[in-house]
Amino acid sequence: MEKPLTCLVISDGRRGIETQALGLAEALARLRKIEIIKHVVKSGKLFRASPPNLQFTLKSNPADYGITAMPDIAIGCGRQAIAPLLALKKAALEKTGGDNVFTVYVQDPRMDMKHFDLVIVPEHDGLAGDNVETMIGSPNRVTEKLLADNVLNFALELAKVPAPRVAVLIGGTSKTHTLSREVHVEHRRAVDALVEQGFSVMLSTSRRTPDWAREDHCKNLFEHKKVWIWDENRLEQGDNPYFAFLGAADAILVTEDSTNMLTEACATGKPVFTLPMSGEAGKFAHLYEALKQRCNLTPFTGGITGTDYEPLDETSRMAGLLAERLTGILDKR
Repeated sequence: MEKPLTCLVISDGRRGIETQALGLAEALARLRKIEIIKHVVKSGKLFRASPPNLQFTLKSNPADYGITAMPDIAIGCGRQAIAPLLALKKAALEKTGGDNVFTVYVQDPRMDMKHFDLVIVPEHDGLAGDNVETMIGSPNRVTEKLLADNVLNFALELAKVPAPRVAVLIGGTSKTHTLSREVHVEHRRAVDALVEQGFSVMLSTSRRTPDWAREDHCKNLFEHKKVWIWDENRLEQGDNPYFAFLGAADAILVTEDSTNMLTEACATGKPVFTLPMSGEAGKFAHLYEALKQRCNLTPFTGGITGTDYEPLDETSRMAGLLAERLTGILDKR
Protein backbone atom coordinates (compact mmCIF):
# COMPACT_ATOMS: atom_id res chain seq x y z
CA MET A 1 0.00 0.00 0.00
CA GLU A 2 1.29 3.44 -0.94
CA LYS A 3 2.47 5.38 2.08
CA PRO A 4 0.76 8.78 2.26
CA LEU A 5 2.83 11.93 2.11
CA THR A 6 2.80 13.99 5.30
CA CYS A 7 1.52 17.54 4.91
CA LEU A 8 2.22 20.00 7.71
CA VAL A 9 -0.21 22.94 7.87
CA ILE A 10 1.45 25.86 9.64
CA SER A 11 -0.34 28.95 10.98
CA ASP A 12 -0.69 31.12 14.06
CA GLY A 13 -4.01 29.44 14.82
CA ARG A 14 -6.34 32.25 13.83
CA ARG A 15 -9.31 30.85 11.90
CA GLY A 16 -9.02 33.23 8.96
CA ILE A 17 -5.33 32.35 8.56
CA GLU A 18 -5.40 28.63 9.29
CA THR A 19 -8.40 27.95 7.04
CA GLN A 20 -6.49 29.08 3.95
CA ALA A 21 -3.61 26.64 4.42
CA LEU A 22 -5.88 23.89 5.71
CA GLY A 23 -8.33 24.33 2.85
CA LEU A 24 -5.53 23.90 0.32
CA ALA A 25 -4.27 20.80 2.14
CA GLU A 26 -7.75 19.27 2.27
CA ALA A 27 -8.23 19.94 -1.45
CA LEU A 28 -4.89 18.25 -2.15
CA ALA A 29 -6.01 15.27 -0.05
CA ARG A 30 -8.95 14.83 -2.42
CA LEU A 31 -6.45 14.35 -5.27
CA ARG A 32 -3.79 12.18 -3.70
CA LYS A 33 -3.07 10.35 -0.46
CA ILE A 34 -1.67 12.67 2.20
CA GLU A 35 -1.75 12.84 5.98
CA ILE A 36 -2.57 16.35 7.22
CA ILE A 37 -0.98 17.53 10.45
CA LYS A 38 -1.90 20.95 11.82
CA HIS A 39 0.79 22.94 13.58
CA VAL A 40 0.21 26.21 15.42
CA VAL A 41 3.25 28.44 15.90
CA LYS A 42 3.46 29.80 19.42
CA SER A 43 5.95 32.47 20.44
CA GLY A 44 6.33 35.56 22.58
CA LYS A 45 4.86 38.93 21.70
CA LEU A 46 8.23 40.53 20.90
CA PHE A 47 9.25 37.65 18.62
CA ARG A 48 5.88 37.73 16.81
CA ALA A 49 6.35 41.43 16.10
CA SER A 50 9.79 40.88 14.52
CA PRO A 51 10.18 40.66 10.72
CA PRO A 52 10.20 37.06 9.41
CA ASN A 53 13.83 37.36 8.25
CA LEU A 54 14.88 38.34 11.76
CA GLN A 55 12.79 35.55 13.24
CA PHE A 56 14.60 33.09 10.98
CA THR A 57 17.98 34.55 11.93
CA LEU A 58 17.17 34.09 15.61
CA LYS A 59 15.55 30.67 15.20
CA SER A 60 16.64 28.73 12.13
CA ASN A 61 15.81 25.17 13.12
CA PRO A 62 12.36 23.53 12.77
CA ALA A 63 12.58 22.41 16.40
CA ASP A 64 12.70 26.07 17.43
CA TYR A 65 9.05 26.26 16.30
CA GLY A 66 8.01 22.98 17.86
CA ILE A 67 8.34 20.98 14.63
CA THR A 68 9.86 17.63 15.57
CA ALA A 69 9.49 15.62 12.35
CA MET A 70 10.24 16.62 8.77
CA PRO A 71 7.11 16.59 6.57
CA ASP A 72 6.99 15.90 2.83
CA ILE A 73 4.93 19.04 2.23
CA ALA A 74 4.64 22.16 4.39
CA ILE A 75 1.86 24.65 3.69
CA GLY A 76 1.99 27.89 5.64
CA CYS A 77 -0.21 30.95 5.79
CA GLY A 78 0.24 34.17 7.71
CA ARG A 79 3.32 36.06 8.75
CA GLN A 80 4.21 33.69 11.61
CA ALA A 81 4.45 30.74 9.21
CA ILE A 82 7.25 32.22 7.10
CA ALA A 83 10.22 31.58 9.41
CA PRO A 84 9.19 27.95 10.10
CA LEU A 85 8.93 27.33 6.35
CA LEU A 86 12.40 28.82 5.86
CA ALA A 87 13.72 26.64 8.69
CA LEU A 88 12.22 23.51 7.13
CA LYS A 89 13.77 24.30 3.75
CA LYS A 90 17.14 25.00 5.38
CA ALA A 91 17.04 21.67 7.20
CA ALA A 92 16.04 19.88 4.00
CA LEU A 93 18.87 21.49 2.04
CA GLU A 94 21.38 20.46 4.69
CA LYS A 95 20.19 16.85 4.63
CA THR A 96 19.28 15.96 1.05
CA GLY A 97 19.64 19.02 -1.13
CA GLY A 98 16.11 20.25 -0.50
CA ASP A 99 13.92 17.89 -2.50
CA ASN A 100 12.48 16.07 0.49
CA VAL A 101 10.35 19.02 1.69
CA PHE A 102 8.10 21.00 -0.66
CA THR A 103 7.22 24.37 0.89
CA VAL A 104 4.10 26.33 -0.03
CA TYR A 105 3.26 29.80 1.22
CA VAL A 106 -0.25 31.20 0.89
CA GLN A 107 -0.49 35.03 0.68
CA ASP A 108 2.10 37.61 -0.37
CA PRO A 109 5.23 36.88 1.69
CA ARG A 110 6.58 40.40 1.05
CA MET A 111 10.02 38.94 0.50
CA ASP A 112 11.92 37.13 -2.26
CA MET A 113 9.56 34.37 -3.37
CA LYS A 114 12.43 32.09 -4.41
CA HIS A 115 12.65 31.03 -0.75
CA PHE A 116 9.52 28.90 -1.29
CA ASP A 117 8.78 26.12 -3.76
CA LEU A 118 5.34 27.59 -4.45
CA VAL A 119 3.57 30.82 -3.53
CA ILE A 120 -0.21 31.11 -3.92
CA VAL A 121 -1.65 34.63 -3.91
CA PRO A 122 -4.90 36.39 -4.81
CA GLU A 123 -5.03 37.84 -8.31
CA HIS A 124 -5.65 41.29 -6.85
CA ASP A 125 -2.19 41.27 -5.20
CA GLY A 126 -0.66 41.60 -8.67
CA LEU A 127 2.28 39.24 -8.13
CA ALA A 128 3.93 37.02 -10.75
CA GLY A 129 6.81 34.56 -10.98
CA ASP A 130 7.81 31.06 -12.02
CA ASN A 131 6.82 29.68 -8.64
CA VAL A 132 3.72 31.86 -8.21
CA GLU A 133 0.11 30.81 -8.86
CA THR A 134 -2.73 33.31 -8.64
CA MET A 135 -6.40 32.77 -7.87
CA ILE A 136 -9.62 34.67 -7.34
CA GLY A 137 -9.70 35.35 -3.62
CA SER A 138 -8.05 32.98 -1.16
CA PRO A 139 -8.08 29.21 -0.49
CA ASN A 140 -10.85 27.95 1.75
CA ARG A 141 -12.38 24.78 3.17
CA VAL A 142 -15.85 25.10 1.66
CA THR A 143 -17.16 21.94 0.02
CA GLU A 144 -20.68 20.62 -0.42
CA LYS A 145 -19.96 17.88 2.12
CA LEU A 146 -18.51 20.24 4.71
CA LEU A 147 -21.58 22.48 4.51
CA ALA A 148 -24.00 19.55 4.65
CA ASP A 149 -22.21 18.03 7.66
CA ASN A 150 -22.33 21.33 9.53
CA VAL A 151 -26.00 21.88 8.76
CA LEU A 152 -26.68 18.41 10.15
CA ASN A 153 -24.55 19.05 13.25
CA PHE A 154 -26.46 22.26 14.01
CA ALA A 155 -29.90 20.96 13.01
CA LEU A 156 -31.52 21.66 16.40
CA GLU A 157 -30.29 25.24 16.50
CA LEU A 158 -31.21 25.87 12.86
CA ALA A 159 -34.75 24.65 13.54
CA LYS A 160 -35.19 27.76 15.70
CA VAL A 161 -34.46 30.01 12.70
CA PRO A 162 -36.64 28.46 9.99
CA ALA A 163 -36.20 28.97 6.25
CA PRO A 164 -35.97 31.17 4.30
CA ARG A 165 -32.68 32.19 5.88
CA VAL A 166 -30.03 34.80 5.13
CA ALA A 167 -26.49 34.68 6.51
CA VAL A 168 -24.96 38.06 7.36
CA LEU A 169 -21.18 38.03 7.79
CA ILE A 170 -19.70 41.10 9.49
CA GLY A 171 -15.97 41.81 9.29
CA GLY A 172 -14.25 44.85 10.70
CA THR A 173 -11.48 47.38 10.54
CA SER A 174 -8.45 46.37 8.45
CA LYS A 175 -5.56 48.06 6.65
CA THR A 176 -7.89 49.09 3.83
CA HIS A 177 -11.35 49.33 5.40
CA THR A 178 -12.99 50.76 8.50
CA LEU A 179 -16.21 49.68 10.15
CA SER A 180 -17.45 53.17 10.94
CA ARG A 181 -20.60 54.01 12.84
CA GLU A 182 -22.11 55.29 9.60
CA VAL A 183 -21.72 51.99 7.76
CA HIS A 184 -22.79 50.10 10.88
CA VAL A 185 -26.12 51.90 10.64
CA GLU A 186 -26.43 50.62 7.06
CA HIS A 187 -25.67 47.08 8.25
CA ARG A 188 -28.38 47.40 10.91
CA ARG A 189 -30.87 48.62 8.33
CA ALA A 190 -30.08 45.69 6.06
CA VAL A 191 -30.66 43.20 8.88
CA ASP A 192 -33.88 44.90 9.96
CA ALA A 193 -35.14 44.92 6.36
CA LEU A 194 -34.52 41.17 6.06
CA VAL A 195 -36.37 40.46 9.31
CA GLU A 196 -39.29 42.63 8.21
CA GLN A 197 -39.48 40.66 4.94
CA GLY A 198 -39.88 37.44 6.90
CA PHE A 199 -36.36 36.03 6.61
CA SER A 200 -34.55 34.36 9.47
CA VAL A 201 -31.16 35.99 9.97
CA MET A 202 -27.96 34.18 10.95
CA LEU A 203 -25.38 36.86 11.77
CA SER A 204 -21.71 36.23 12.49
CA THR A 205 -19.21 38.81 13.70
CA SER A 206 -15.44 38.43 13.43
CA ARG A 207 -12.48 39.17 15.66
CA ARG A 208 -11.99 42.43 13.77
CA THR A 209 -15.52 43.63 14.48
CA PRO A 210 -15.33 46.56 16.97
CA ASP A 211 -16.79 45.82 20.40
CA TRP A 212 -19.39 48.58 20.12
CA ALA A 213 -20.64 47.16 16.81
CA ARG A 214 -20.82 43.59 18.15
CA GLU A 215 -22.69 44.74 21.23
CA ASP A 216 -25.16 46.76 19.17
CA HIS A 217 -25.83 43.83 16.84
CA CYS A 218 -26.42 41.60 19.85
CA LYS A 219 -28.78 44.09 21.47
CA ASN A 220 -30.70 44.63 18.24
CA LEU A 221 -30.98 41.01 17.19
CA PHE A 222 -31.91 39.62 20.57
CA GLU A 223 -35.07 41.76 20.30
CA HIS A 224 -36.11 39.86 17.16
CA LYS A 225 -37.40 36.34 16.74
CA LYS A 226 -35.94 34.07 14.08
CA VAL A 227 -32.46 35.48 14.59
CA TRP A 228 -29.25 33.64 15.50
CA ILE A 229 -26.14 35.68 16.25
CA TRP A 230 -22.65 34.25 16.62
CA ASP A 231 -20.22 36.59 18.34
CA GLU A 232 -16.63 35.50 17.63
CA ASN A 233 -15.41 36.95 20.94
CA ARG A 234 -17.91 35.03 23.08
CA LEU A 235 -16.32 31.61 23.05
CA GLU A 236 -18.71 30.26 25.69
CA GLN A 237 -21.30 29.97 22.93
CA GLY A 238 -19.84 26.60 21.90
CA ASP A 239 -18.80 25.44 18.46
CA ASN A 240 -18.67 28.02 15.68
CA PRO A 241 -21.70 27.60 13.35
CA TYR A 242 -20.07 29.61 10.53
CA PHE A 243 -20.17 26.78 7.97
CA ALA A 244 -23.69 25.85 9.08
CA PHE A 245 -24.70 29.44 8.35
CA LEU A 246 -23.27 29.15 4.84
CA GLY A 247 -24.89 25.79 4.28
CA ALA A 248 -28.34 26.72 5.57
CA ALA A 249 -28.58 30.16 3.98
CA ASP A 250 -30.66 30.96 0.92
CA ALA A 251 -28.50 34.05 0.36
CA ILE A 252 -25.41 35.58 1.98
CA LEU A 253 -24.52 39.19 2.82
CA VAL A 254 -20.82 39.92 3.40
CA THR A 255 -19.02 43.11 4.38
CA GLU A 256 -16.61 44.02 1.59
CA ASP A 257 -13.45 44.06 3.73
CA SER A 258 -12.81 40.31 3.84
CA THR A 259 -11.28 38.35 0.97
CA ASN A 260 -11.84 35.13 2.92
CA MET A 261 -15.53 35.63 3.66
CA LEU A 262 -16.33 36.85 0.15
CA THR A 263 -14.56 33.86 -1.39
CA GLU A 264 -16.14 31.37 1.03
CA ALA A 265 -19.59 32.80 0.36
CA CYS A 266 -19.13 32.54 -3.40
CA ALA A 267 -17.90 28.95 -2.99
CA THR A 268 -21.47 28.01 -2.00
CA GLY A 269 -22.99 28.94 -5.37
CA LYS A 270 -25.69 30.94 -3.57
CA PRO A 271 -26.62 34.60 -4.17
CA VAL A 272 -23.97 36.77 -2.48
CA PHE A 273 -24.28 40.50 -1.81
CA THR A 274 -21.83 42.98 -0.34
CA LEU A 275 -22.39 45.31 2.60
CA PRO A 276 -20.41 48.56 2.50
CA MET A 277 -17.39 49.55 4.57
CA SER A 278 -15.64 52.91 4.89
CA GLY A 279 -12.37 53.38 3.05
CA GLU A 280 -11.00 53.08 -0.47
CA ALA A 281 -11.37 49.80 -2.32
CA GLY A 282 -7.85 49.98 -3.74
CA LYS A 283 -6.74 46.59 -5.04
CA PHE A 284 -9.95 45.08 -3.64
CA ALA A 285 -11.72 46.66 -6.63
CA HIS A 286 -10.09 43.95 -8.76
CA LEU A 287 -11.52 41.27 -6.45
CA TYR A 288 -15.01 42.79 -6.51
CA GLU A 289 -14.98 42.92 -10.30
CA ALA A 290 -13.70 39.34 -10.59
CA LEU A 291 -16.43 38.08 -8.25
CA LYS A 292 -19.02 40.16 -10.08
CA GLN A 293 -18.07 38.60 -13.41
CA ARG A 294 -17.64 35.07 -12.04
CA CYS A 295 -20.28 34.87 -9.30
CA ASN A 296 -22.66 37.78 -9.98
CA LEU A 297 -21.60 39.54 -6.77
CA THR A 298 -23.52 42.81 -6.29
CA PRO A 299 -24.14 45.30 -3.47
CA PHE A 300 -27.16 44.56 -1.29
CA THR A 301 -30.11 46.79 -2.15
CA GLY A 302 -32.90 45.03 -0.26
CA GLY A 303 -33.68 41.87 -2.22
CA ILE A 304 -31.91 38.51 -2.26
CA THR A 305 -32.75 37.30 -5.75
CA GLY A 306 -29.56 36.53 -7.64
CA THR A 307 -28.43 35.03 -10.93
CA ASP A 308 -27.27 31.40 -10.86
CA TYR A 309 -23.58 30.58 -11.15
CA GLU A 310 -21.32 27.59 -10.59
CA PRO A 311 -19.81 27.57 -7.10
CA LEU A 312 -16.38 29.18 -7.05
CA ASP A 313 -13.79 26.46 -6.43
CA GLU A 314 -10.42 28.09 -6.95
CA THR A 315 -9.03 26.06 -4.04
CA SER A 316 -9.37 22.81 -5.99
CA ARG A 317 -7.72 24.43 -9.00
CA MET A 318 -4.76 25.49 -6.86
CA ALA A 319 -4.56 22.00 -5.35
CA GLY A 320 -4.43 20.55 -8.85
CA LEU A 321 -1.53 22.81 -9.79
CA LEU A 322 0.23 21.90 -6.55
CA ALA A 323 -0.29 18.19 -7.25
CA GLU A 324 1.30 18.62 -10.68
CA ARG A 325 4.38 20.21 -9.14
CA LEU A 326 4.61 17.48 -6.51
CA THR A 327 4.50 14.84 -9.23
CA GLY A 328 7.47 16.50 -10.84
CA ILE A 329 9.52 16.73 -7.64
CA LEU A 330 8.56 14.54 -4.68
CA ASP A 331 7.53 11.53 -6.72
CA LYS A 332 11.00 11.38 -8.29
CA ARG A 333 12.75 10.90 -4.98
